[in-house]
Amino acid sequence: MKLKTILAAICLLLGAHPFLYAQQHAKKGLKKGANVSLNITDKKKTPQRTYFNLGLFSNYTCLNGLGINIISSLQHYNAYGMQVAGFANITGLKSTGLQIAGITNVTGQRACGAIFSGLMNVSGHSSYGLTVSGLGNVSGSDIRGVGISGLINVGGKDTRGVMIAGLGNVAGEVQGGLSIGGLMNVSGKSSRGVQITSLLNVAAETNDGWQLAGLGNVSVANKGLQTAVMNYSVSNSGLQLGIGNVNTENRKGVQIGIVNFSLDSCARQIGCINLKPQTRTQLIVSGGNANKGSVAVRFKNRHTYTQIGTGGYYLGTDKDFSLSLFYRTGVYWQLTPKLDISADFGYYHIESLKNKDSQGFPARMYALEPRVNLEYSITRKFGIFASGGYGWTRTYKGSHAFNDKGVFEVGMVFF
Repeated sequence: MKLKTILAAICLLLGAHPFLYAQQHAKKGLKKGANVSLNITDKKKTPQRTYFNLGLFSNYTCLNGLGINIISSLQHYNAYGMQVAGFANITGLKSTGLQIAGITNVTGQRACGAIFSGLMNVSGHSSYGLTVSGLGNVSGSDIRGVGISGLINVGGKDTRGVMIAGLGNVAGEVQGGLSIGGLMNVSGKSSRGVQITSLLNVAAETNDGWQLAGLGNVSVANKGLQTAVMNYSVSNSGLQLGIGNVNTENRKGVQIGIVNFSLDSCARQIGCINLKPQTRTQLIVSGGNANKGSVAVRFKNRHTYTQIGTGGYYLGTDKDFSLSLFYRTGVYWQLTPKLDISADFGYYHIESLKNKDSQGFPARMYALEPRVNLEYSITRKFGIFASGGYGWTRTYKGSHAFNDKGVFEVGMVFF
């Protein structure tokens, strides 16, 4: 079918005769490109302005109004207003307003307004406003506003505002505002807002905001807040809050977690295990009237210590074997170069094992034990100690009393 026949059919369908045209070559000053559309254009302006565009696919200079195309729309310069295309909207320089495309919206420089696509939105320089896509939003420089994508948001320089992606958000330099990524958020330099993800947040230089992750946070310098299962920073002058916290340079930060590790001897640590350059790790072997035999590891700092261990025959040697797992934390004072006095508090989880069936004991219990200890160092790596205190053993269900008694223990300290 000849081209004129096609144009006549389209003309009848659209009900518009005077403005309908098709061209294989653009007007003077434009690049070559097919154009099957109805246009209302002011040709006296430079560049030409198209105020209304309706067709199959379009190729013209500028849009200042409404453009609707079944396949695609191409503007060589700027687009101001509303663009709707079944497949793609492409603007050479700037687009401002509303863009809706089934597959992609592409802007050579800056995109402003609301942009929606089924697959991807791309801006050569910057994107401002609301950007929504099924796959990704990509900007050569900045993304500012709200970016929502099924897979990824990428800002070549900065991202500021709210970024939400199924996979992750990437800022080439600075991330500001709120970034929510399904798996990760990455900032090439600093993070100054909030990063939230299920897996990993990364600030290649500085975290000045809040990193919240299900698994881990990483930054070279943490000056804000890190919250995750594992937090790592080379230097930490902020707060690390997690199961494990690590920093490797000397900065006076705060670590709160189960295990805290810092190469800063002045770091403030609150946790079950606190490790600093001066921390001594010691092995303790002991026995008493609670645990008949126990082995523990003690982490001893300047004035405090924590201790984790396990013991056997908590219910007594006249019963079947029973097991306990315990944690103790305390403070100590040096009376002489070889003699220390300490006070600590312990929590014991007790498993009665076969005693539950054979002798009717509760399957699990817990005990609370405050103690006072005297420790004498025979050599630098070997010492002995004696402890005395009181223990309350209770059942987990209903917190019923099992027994209350004075406790004592003696043992040896190695290393």
